[in-house]
Amino acid sequence: MVPAEPGLQDRQGPAGAGVRAQGGDRRGAPPHRGLVSPGGISLDADARMTGWIVSFALLLAAPVVVPRHGTAEIVLTAASSYDGAAGEPDPFDLEVTAQVVSPSGKRYEVPGFFDGDGEGGQVGRIFKVRVAAEEAGVWSWTTASGVPGLDGLAGSFRVEGELPGLFRQGPIGVGSGSPRAFRRREGGPVFLLGKFLDVAAPKPIQFSHTLLSEQLSDADRQAMLDRQVSLGLNKIDVYLANRGDYGGAWPTTPWLGSAAASDKRYFDLRRWRSYEEWVRRLRDAGLVAQLWFFADDSDFGSLPDADRRRLMRYGMARLSAEVNTMFTLALEWQEGWTVPKVNADGAFLQERNPWSRLVSVHGVTGDFALPAAPWIDYLDLQAGNEATPTAVHALALANRALAEKPLLVEELGMGEEGAVNRRKAWAAFLAGAASVGTGASLGPLGRFAARAPFAEMAPADGLVLGGSAWALAAPGSDYVVYFYNGGTVRVDLRSASGPLQAEWYDPRDGSSHPLPAAAGGGVESFTAPSQEDWVLYLRRPG
Repeated sequence: MVPAEPGLQDRQGPAGAGVRAQGGDRRGAPPHRGLVSPGGISLDADARMTGWIVSFALLLAAPVVVPRHGTAEIVLTAASSYDGAAGEPDPFDLEVTAQVVSPSGKRYEVPGFFDGDGEGGQVGRIFKVRVAAEEAGVWSWTTASGVPGLDGLAGSFRVEGELPGLFRQGPIGVGSGSPRAFRRREGGPVFLLGKFLDVAAPKPIQFSHTLLSEQLSDADRQAMLDRQVSLGLNKIDVYLANRGDYGGAWPTTPWLGSAAASDKRYFDLRRWRSYEEWVRRLRDAGLVAQLWFFADDSDFGSLPDADRRRLMRYGMARLSAEVNTMFTLALEWQEGWTVPKVNADGAFLQERNPWSRLVSVHGVTGDFALPAAPWIDYLDLQAGNEATPTAVHALALANRALAEKPLLVEELGMGEEGAVNRRKAWAAFLAGAASVGTGASLGPLGRFAARAPFAEMAPADGLVLGGSAWALAAPGSDYVVYFYNGGTVRVDLRSASGPLQAEWYDPRDGSSHPLPAAAGGGVESFTAPSQEDWVLYLRRPG
């Protein structure tokens, strides 16, 4: 029997292909063992190599280099093969953990996962550990496991260079100075824009939750991704498990079998290989993948704890190292979870979250029920698809006040591209939300948020002394006034001194129309260019 052999694979690129390299183990295995070339050429594990094969092996033995904020993959080979379709013991219940040490000395306990033959096949000896490569320099790792052949292995890898694209600034987190805003770890605040309900799109790409459904083709998935990018979005909601939502027409089944009949003990590794490929494609397109473990209308809350948590454990181990991920436990959790049960599952997720990815849960229409729960990183709010813009604004204001955490107004319309859904999205923004999950004309909203210091601003409807408008302000510096029905509005600018630069911003197309400077220190009246909705932006020069 061939001894277990550790390795490391760089998981960058659109399909996650990379170079597998040897890490050391405690038995001092020779450096050429277990190597696989970029083209997939296997080098004989017992070192019977000659000529150019030897030279090729020595070239590959150089340390694998992973870009910063990329994902490093430690590949481990167990002493025996396991059947991931019907085997006992169930390999998906076997545990391997790596203690990973960053160049600065930070230590992470990182759970691994069974991956069959490593290429999507259910039977094999491959276990993997994935590392979010957040620091430049040399990382080291050692393993602990009860799986024969996987305990006490060790290795290292180097991180240098930068991940291309938007995520070179790191994952989405929450800033300590602005706890109600999302921000890139090494960049500024970012307003997250999603449109998971998009009935304006053609079928079958109207609902982003279904991106990983086995009923969609890769061409469908690419069409959905292309549309999301064209709308100027930077967040996409995606189910990891769905049986009944959207009428049951677009199931996502992470287990072996179909949505109607699946074995919750065994994961379909071919599907999971596709899932991770698409998460990386989303990353390369600049989209945060908000991954939802459990859909509503699917009775997942009644699953035994072991089955629910097996999926949570596996999903976090396999996907959370990807820089563009954040997680939502369930949609409309009240359908199948009690408060103690949802808190227990949320705590379980956070215990298996070594990279501190953001975690929350989505509830039924109305107030967010668990704002103070320690495992909740952001409030995922359902305002209701039939809610008026005024109702969306009021609910968002009330829930923003519940906790110093980002407020994501997830569900507020079905995604028709029209005035009502546009007003709803701006209603959430003016209430101090950190993100919206549906709406219309979202690209112009995102471009405006990128210009305005929204993370430093707070709802300020009290500054509107007359007319139909809402306000967001950093008093004395920046004022955003949303005229939701046009008309004339009186704005209290007594907290400002001196002239303020002024412009009208068109929320339909994102165009800017400069105005003469407005005088600070008093109350000013402004009349919108038309009876449609308009944004007045006033800011201190400089």
